[in-house]
Amino acid sequence: MLVSTPGVAESKAMPASRSLPALLSRGAAVVGLTACAPAWAGAASVAVAAWFSLGGALALAAALLVCWSVLRERVVPRSAWQPFALTAAVLAPAVAFSVGRWPLLALGLSVAVLVWGLALLRGLSGRMRHLLEDHDHARAAATQAKKDSERDALTGALNRAAWRARLEQMVNDGNSATPVRPLSVLFFHIDLFKLVNDSLGHGVGDDCLRAVSATVAAELRGGDVLGRMGGEEFAVALPGAKRIHAIAVAERIRMAVQGHCRTVGEEVVELTVSIGAAEYLGGEDSLDILVDRADRAMYNAKDSGRNMVVADATVPGGA
Repeated sequence: MLVSTPGVAESKAMPASRSLPALLSRGAAVVGLTACAPAWAGAASVAVAAWFSLGGALALAAALLVCWSVLRERVVPRSAWQPFALTAAVLAPAVAFSVGRWPLLALGLSVAVLVWGLALLRGLSGRMRHLLEDHDHARAAATQAKKDSERDALTGALNRAAWRARLEQMVNDGNSATPVRPLSVLFFHIDLFKLVNDSLGHGVGDDCLRAVSATVAAELRGGDVLGRMGGEEFAVALPGAKRIHAIAVAERIRMAVQGHCRTVGEEVVELTVSIGAAEYLGGEDSLDILVDRADRAMYNAKDSGRNMVVADATVPGGA
């Protein structure tokens, strides 16, 4: 016989009926939190963006202040960046006050000032780029002017003063080297150049000077220096060359001129050169004496029949 126990059945049913309100309340809480989360998260993101924008604006203001302190009015006029810096400084407490109440307003103000600062920064970069370009152009023009002032306008070789300055530098560099570096110079004249000028005209004479200069330059090493001393007289500085090497270079130059300068333009001129060579003795040997020895050797070559190389017999002690 079955006996009903309503108490037991009731006790098993009641937990389910009592849990329904709890579940409903819990569900409502979850739904409420879910609905409120985007609004809370959005407000926080707007506030972070506002502070980030304001920080960027203040950093730009500080950067412009530093640029102005260094470059003054040349690149960053005070009238251009001061209003921006003051606005950014005033905006800081305003954003701090409004970011909690009106985050979108704070964000809008911060972004507006940041965009203003970026526009000023773009203008500053443009000014600096133009300034650097002008500086580069001025430096290139000064370098070119210096080169032009050192060059003979007709032949492109160094003029007398510039060649002498290079020779002095070579002597100083050679004396400071270990071991001491030798140095030689060549002096050469274009033979019978006056006859060419008188018979064919100065235009052909100028073409001859250019042709000889180009021919000699093609026979030199990278460190050798060609100069025009005046008229039809040229000189070559040969760093690192002893007397015997200078004679070899001179002979190569003589043969190159004789072979390549037979015809200049449409005129048959058959140019030749007379060359004198001298080696720097060091010690008490001055540059004036060195140049004079090479010059006298050149005139000995001309007096001996032209189109030849004559070397000064003096060599450094122990060579």
